[in-house]
Amino acid sequence: MDPGKSGSLIYHPITPTQPSLNTWLMSVAAIWSSQNKISQNYTDLIDDVRKTNPVHLNVFGDLVVMDYKNVKKIFADSENFQNFDFKERFKVVSAIANNDPALLEFGESLRHWLLFMNGEAHAEHRKMVNRKFYEANYEAITMDAIQEVISEYQDREEADLVEITRKFSFLIISKIIGLKSEDYDFIQKFSYVITLIFEKTLNVKDLLECAHMSRQFRSYLGETLSRQEKALTNSLLLEMQEVMGSHRVNDLIGTWEFLVNAATETTTLLLTRSIATLIEHRNKAINWNAHDGCAIAVEELIRYVSPVNWIPRQVKEDMEFAGLQLKKGKTVLLGIASANRDPDIFQNPETFIPTRKPNPHIGFGFGIHHCMGARLSRFEMQKFLPRFMAAFPNIRLHPDKPGEWDSKVFFRGHKRLPVLLK
Repeated sequence: MDPGKSGSLIYHPITPTQPSLNTWLMSVAAIWSSQNKISQNYTDLIDDVRKTNPVHLNVFGDLVVMDYKNVKKIFADSENFQNFDFKERFKVVSAIANNDPALLEFGESLRHWLLFMNGEAHAEHRKMVNRKFYEANYEAITMDAIQEVISEYQDREEADLVEITRKFSFLIISKIIGLKSEDYDFIQKFSYVITLIFEKTLNVKDLLECAHMSRQFRSYLGETLSRQEKALTNSLLLEMQEVMGSHRVNDLIGTWEFLVNAATETTTLLLTRSIATLIEHRNKAINWNAHDGCAIAVEELIRYVSPVNWIPRQVKEDMEFAGLQLKKGKTVLLGIASANRDPDIFQNPETFIPTRKPNPHIGFGFGIHHCMGARLSRFEMQKFLPRFMAAFPNIRLHPDKPGEWDSKVFFRGHKRLPVLLK
């Protein structure tokens, strides 16, 4: 993400040792393309690169890792491969952007995201957040959200599947922390924009957009806290503020900046592509009524879909990995979607097998930074998918309105996906 490289996180590989140089270079370059054609054939593309050179350096010395064994190895090594510290980098970018104060504020806010914490600070904060986060009545919250979504669409002939899953994800997070229904548009815009920080390029313009969106969110959440305090609302936001102390309100807001984003974007992506997978494979029977059958099918959907394609890490000190010399502070890109299709681990990895067991996928990461919301996400899928598919047994992709893939690469998913409901 050095400013002199147009904000690049990742780009071109070093010269490979394989003879098919041009083909390999083209394949590696295409990994970071957001074109619809690339997205539609993405699993074939990453399979080709993983077979050719699963661990390689790009021209900036950043490490790209695509096989299951090494992706999991790096996930497990939080000592040598840590999360990003954006604050120092933002100081440099802020100077280029005429010292925009929003960038420095955003860099400070990211320090409170669990995703970017390391060591004891991460362990302590995660323990507290995790304990409070799972105190909510998720059975009631999820069932209410499911009923609201089904009721809204049950009389419609067609809809956008992305819109449906976005509304469901918003209902869940809004019920957890007491947001208002009219906040929907803002939360969706915030969640979408903020994930740009993970993308293959992060130029000053994109970073400024993220920073100003972050500033709006902090103001919004501060107002929400004040409203709930005045109304004596019994909300998770207020409970966490009481536990953390009012002097740590920035920690609280940074925490929820991350959690709201993750709960919205990841859930939308995972559910949209899961339903699309079930439509495509409707000939494969799933016993949704049996707990084991339902849970096993959900795990396979998480593996097959892999909602987050890539996760970045940062090299703590100069070191060697897989025979490659890594410099301190350089980016490491872990290909989760690729690892979850590694034939060394998964038999027939390109096939959706709803009875697959065992299924050691790493769709929610691995190690100390394993997704905090994984348990909730699994619960939501196990409750939502059987009921949604039962409510719309004839759901199918719209034959006259093709879906459109979004421009994001780390969070590769649909921008819209029209379906017929009847």
